[in-house]
Amino acid sequence: MFRSLFKVTAISLILISTFFLIKGGLSLSAKDIFELSATPYGGYNEKVVQNFTQQKSDTIVGFVLMLLSFVLSLVDLLMPMHCDEFAMNRKGLIVAIIVSVIVFGVAYATSHSLQNKLYKEVQKIRAAY
Repeated sequence: MFRSLFKVTAISLILISTFFLIKGGLSLSAKDIFELSATPYGGYNEKVVQNFTQQKSDTIVGFVLMLLSFVLSLVDLLMPMHCDEFAMNRKGLIVAIIVSVIVFGVAYATSHSLQNKLYKEVQKIRAAY
């Protein structure tokens, strides 16, 4: 009982801490980014917009990946272990590395796509002013 309690509590605390670490980045809207990028003299800092849009999109993708990691950890804990599963399986390791590389590529492309979408929203707000 205690082993399961410790394992589930540990991965739950990781998920909870991640939520609080990224909560601020998730609440940043396109309007907030536009207002933060404005200079006191009526100018506009493009680098600030790019930085904030990238930060928000990376935060969203990171949070989704953390949720997937939490779910996979729980599934792993709930599956019964057989005696031959204590050693590292070479095929499983290779498949895991391939899946991880694919997930990284998809996450990177998704983050870039979200950044472009948010950047366009900020540009629309800028054009309206």
